[in-house]
Amino acid sequence: MVNTSLYSGLSGLRAHQTYIDVIGSNLANVSTVGYRGSRVTFADLLSVTQSAGARPSGDFGGTNPRQLGLGVAIGSIDVNTRQGTFQDTGRGLDVALEGRGFFTLSDGSQSYYTRVGSFGVDADGQLVDLRNGFRVIGSNGTPINVPVTDTLPAQSTTQIDFAGSLPATVNGPLIETVRSENAFLEGRAATQIASLGGPTIDLSAFAGENLSISVNGQSPRQVLIDSGSVANIAAVTTSELTALFGGLSDVLDIQADTTGNTISFETIRLGESATLRFEEPATATGLLAALGLNAQQIAGTESAAEGSTDLAQLVSRQSAYQNGDGVRLTGTLPDGTPFASTFTYGVDGTTVQDLIDFGNGLIPGGEAELGLDSAGNLTFTSATAGEASLSLHIGDTGSPAQNIWPTFSVDQDGTGPDTALASIDIFDGLGRSHAVQLEFTRSESDPAVWNLRASLPEGGGAVISGDISQIRFSDDGSFNAIGGGTNQFTFRFDGVATDQTVGVNLGSAGGFDGISQIGDLTSVAAIEQDGFTSGTLLDVSFDGQGNLNGIYSNGQAQVIDQLRIAMFQNEGGLLRQADTLFISGPNSDDAIEVTAGTAGAGRVRAGSLENSNVDIAEEFVALIEAQRGFQANSRIITTTDEILAELVNIVN
Repeated sequence: MVNTSLYSGLSGLRAHQTYIDVIGSNLANVSTVGYRGSRVTFADLLSVTQSAGARPSGDFGGTNPRQLGLGVAIGSIDVNTRQGTFQDTGRGLDVALEGRGFFTLSDGSQSYYTRVGSFGVDADGQLVDLRNGFRVIGSNGTPINVPVTDTLPAQSTTQIDFAGSLPATVNGPLIETVRSENAFLEGRAATQIASLGGPTIDLSAFAGENLSISVNGQSPRQVLIDSGSVANIAAVTTSELTALFGGLSDVLDIQADTTGNTISFETIRLGESATLRFEEPATATGLLAALGLNAQQIAGTESAAEGSTDLAQLVSRQSAYQNGDGVRLTGTLPDGTPFASTFTYGVDGTTVQDLIDFGNGLIPGGEAELGLDSAGNLTFTSATAGEASLSLHIGDTGSPAQNIWPTFSVDQDGTGPDTALASIDIFDGLGRSHAVQLEFTRSESDPAVWNLRASLPEGGGAVISGDISQIRFSDDGSFNAIGGGTNQFTFRFDGVATDQTVGVNLGSAGGFDGISQIGDLTSVAAIEQDGFTSGTLLDVSFDGQGNLNGIYSNGQAQVIDQLRIAMFQNEGGLLRQADTLFISGPNSDDAIEVTAGTAGAGRVRAGSLENSNVDIAEEFVALIEAQRGFQANSRIITTTDEILAELVNIVN
């Protein structure tokens, strides 16, 4: 039975050829988004049993069976269901699944399933797979339609929400204070220094490579090590290397030290949001070390500004101040008298304290004073208690401005804590906004009771019912109840046939989720209202639950539809189709239709695509194994052939 080994070797050749075919397909799709690789397993063919063996008997022991194998066959070709890594694309309609499940597509008659979420909108406003035009199915089983010309109608305001505190004690007239709404912060740049180690550096090994630089969390920018831009790529000078980075001057301050052979990279942005990171490509290992850099991400730092802080070091700067740049100070004194003058950087000073001193020099008789508190807020304080008309504005004279200066508002009203003002814009049924002034007034008979009145500026409408009385607080300062009247306002707006009722939400009884009466300062504010004007669709994007959200020009967001996620009892039983698609198979069971994050389905990752799950190293090891197996089976055939030749020669 010499020919048995021939057929065994032949089966081995066929099996290992299939093995190589599968490996080849895997490697060919190593960059295919959403591709799931395959794995081959072998099984031996039915053996020829020459003896079944025997049990021990008497003085004789048992014997084992004698069986002759007939070769190998392909046992299975399985799909690798392991999840691939993710690549961030930043595109709102690119989605990936973190976990189990498939996106559902349809060509109108057949359902397809895929891990590739590269979606877009076609001419009919349908969400489709950009690779083949198949329509994306939503959670209700129908194709997702994106209303690109949709207009969100206006919604009239039905409720105003309040939060903050009313003062608990009555202290009479106070000293009025105007304070910056944002603190002044002194910032330091994210900095990394390249130490070249000599007057020149040999970069010939890295010619044509790109160095990636990420600044302030933005997309990486590339710097080409260009041999054509330097005199000698094997001896690049500090100045020549600095010139290669010239394209980053909009985000980095790059300074070369030709004496110390270093290059300093500093972000123009200051503070904690300033970051800097260098990264070399995989094909240029050692480039960072050659430049004296490292791949660590460096971040800037910030702290509350002090009087000695240079204006050019403020985190809010857009660019550093230069000598001669102007900062304009305008405002009104306690009696309402206006003042204005321009601080010249480098002439009148350079620090925050210099600016404060300059401003105080504009105020006659010490009627008010500029200062800086420990948190870095600039304050403008009246010298005497009582009602005052203080205001302050600071801005740059140049264009574009070097710094984004904060706005200033009244932090403590000189008239005392017995009246608190708030305002909010509400919308009528036509989507028009109306500024509502809201005034809290303490009861003269009970300091724990307040009254609220709403008013409108002249024109556009009138207040029909604008008083809410007897707003009471508990002993611990929490909101208690409204003791008199209703908790709503009624307005009559021009051009609207019916009066508009707006509810007032001051919080829950006994809680601190709305307004309260604590301490001596006033922080009460109208923080939210539920109306909006009409808007058109600006953009769409997905969230983690697979909801397709429409973003409208009026600032509103609405869920347009939700992705359907298909789950299977056995994902390995799905049948492959072209374009990285699957259809259900006999051993996959029918699709279980769910949504992201439910019933074991994964979450949707927006702005990302899933990479192929093929492991190149693993495939190359398998390829070596398949090649050696093929060679070994070839050797079986040639050896058997030689034996047959010897048998023929016996006859001769």
